[in-house]
This record gives sequence, structure tokens and C-alpha cells, in this order.
Amino acid sequence: MPKNDASPGRRLHSFAVGLRRHFHMNPELGLEEKKTQREVRRVLRDLGIPHRPCGGTGVIGRIEGAEPGPALLLRADMDALPVTEENPVAYASTIPGRMHACGHDGHMAALLATARHFREEGLPRGTLLLCFQPGEEGFRGAAKMIADGALEDPRPDAVFALHLWRELEVGTIGVLDGPCMAAVDLFSITLRGKGGHAAYPHLSTDSLLAAAHLVTALQTVVAREVDPIDTAVVTVGSIHGGTAPNVIPESVVLRGTCRTFRKETRRLVRRRVTALAGSVARSFRARAEVEYEEHLPATVNDPSLAALARLAAADAAGARNVVTAAPSMGGEDFSLFLQEVPGCYAFVGLRNERRGIVHPHHHPRFDLDEESLAVAVDFTVSFARRFLS
Repeated sequence: MPKNDASPGRRLHSFAVGLRRHFHMNPELGLEEKKTQREVRRVLRDLGIPHRPCGGTGVIGRIEGAEPGPALLLRADMDALPVTEENPVAYASTIPGRMHACGHDGHMAALLATARHFREEGLPRGTLLLCFQPGEEGFRGAAKMIADGALEDPRPDAVFALHLWRELEVGTIGVLDGPCMAAVDLFSITLRGKGGHAAYPHLSTDSLLAAAHLVTALQTVVAREVDPIDTAVVTVGSIHGGTAPNVIPESVVLRGTCRTFRKETRRLVRRRVTALAGSVARSFRARAEVEYEEHLPATVNDPSLAALARLAAADAAGARNVVTAAPSMGGEDFSLFLQEVPGCYAFVGLRNERRGIVHPHHHPRFDLDEESLAVAVDFTVSFARRFLS
């Protein structure tokens, strides 16, 4: 990885590391980030950057350039996960059952270091909006920020975010055109039959048996109805039903998620999941009640801004360390910003096998090589410079 000691990321590395470790030791769950919000506001206040609360526990800061120009929103997510940390490090979470297991601590630290750079070095033209967003982990915090005016006064001309990424080695940056993270849909299927004694199944309608067949049948949506060249996931992650081994339950609830990239595939999967639930239930003399939520759209990069991100990534990490990232079936509520304003979502490598930093996101031993913070700052600074110029 190139090391330019004069780069913003190198110059502000210790600043970013200190912030990242503070956030890591004091994690808060989605929409509960009150202490995190106070710390972000403290840093912005110390830097003399105007800011305000936004979206409940979020923050919007603003840096004006010397000359008028376009506006760019830079976003970092803030929330931790309900995970108990298992890392034997001095900066481990101090709160049992709470952990920054996805890199959001590093995202906040990198954005604050970027803010400090532009505050100290000056912004030649345009406006930087610093968006610290709560509730990314399933809470649609981006929607709360948008509803509270995050994309107003001024309305940004583009939005940008990055994710510190376990799938990439530290020192590399991944960018891709078009869809980079999947649309997220959630479903809940209640199968209702007729309860009874386990010894007399012929007198009952076994909703649990129908549920077992439905779990298998749902896999045919991807295996036999989605174009093999396309991509989709249907997962049943939760089944609840029954109270005793000798009782056939009256109802069983299945909950799961569907992931897609293309709008047409999303519609197909929704239609077929709903239809299969009804038909399988009827074949067992049960009935199905389906609740289906289109939770998040796909995260889709604007091609021209992705091209700009590749140039910025080469500035930060060297051209040979810029790769085409693999699309992820994970979801991201940054997609809600991208529905409103064109933008780019990119990936900064954090993995270091030599140091044992290899565990996946959301794992109790997830960690990041803190050299990735310097890369993230240099990448963000370069993207902002290039866009605003």
C-alpha cells in the first residue's frame, strides 16, 4: 500500500484512530446513538464546523467553499450491533451485548478526519455536507434523515459513501458501476390449519407439515424461476410454531428475506413467494396469510460518479490497487439517498491475514486494520476535491 506521509489520511491517522477506538468502546444500537451523536457534535464544534441534529440521533454538518459551486453529501453510518465482542484488544466494547461489528466506527472516524482536513486546509469551492446517519442496520435511518431535510438547503448534486470491507485486503479499494448491493424485502407467512393431538393427525390440519414443505418449495423460486444469469436469494430465517411434542399446532409463522438486484426480478420473486405460500397451504388444507415488505431498494451507483471514484481511488491507493468490487447480496439504506440524488458507494479494504483480521462483518471477532482509515480519508478527500472542482 502506498504511504504518502503528506497525505491527509497519513497526517490525520492518529486523530482518526483515536476517534474510531472511542466509538468502538462505546457502541450504541440503531436509533439509540445519543452518546455517539454528542461525540460527533463535540468534534464538529471543536473544529468550528456548523452542524445540527438530524433524523433523531443523526448529525448534519456543513463546510462552505471559498467560491460557489456544487454540493456533495458525504455519509457515514453510526450504529452498532447486538453482538458481544470477543476480541482481546484494549479498545474492545465496554458494553456487553453491543459491538461495532460492521465498521461503522471507522466510517465515522474517517468522515470526521475528512472534515478536519477541509476545515484546516480550506475548501476551494462548493459545499460539503457531512451526514452522520443513525440506524443503518435495519432501521432505515436514511429515511429519517431525508425526512428531516438532509437533502435540502442545499440539495446535494451528488452523494458518496464508503464501506470498510472485509472481502478486500487493506490498501485496496473496490468500485463498480450499477447495482452494488441488493434490494432487501422481508416476508412473514402465517400458515393456519386445525390443531389437535399428535396421535390423531387425520383429525387435524397440520400447519407445521405445510410449513416444512413451503420452506423447500420457496427455494424453487430461485432455482427454477429466476434466470440463472440473474441473481436472487430467498431465505427463511425463522420458523415459530408448536408448544409441545404431542400437539399439532394450529398455526406456524415463517419469516424470511428476499434479495435481488433488478426491479423485474424483484417483482417476480414477490409474486412467486406469495403464490407458492397460498398454493402449498391449500394442498395441505391450510391457508396462508402473507405480509411482504419492500424494505430497501438496491444500491445503484451512477456510472459517471463511479468513474470519478476510480480516479479518486487511484489517487488514494495507487491505480494497481483499485479493483472492480463484487456485488453484495447485503442491503444498504444508502440506497434511499441514491433514489433521490445520483451518487457512488464504494468499498475500502480492511482485511489483514497476517494480523488475523479476517473475520466477517457481524462476527464477534470482527475488527479492521486501522491503516484502512488512512486510505478511507485519502479516498474521500480526493473524491470530494475532484467532484467539487
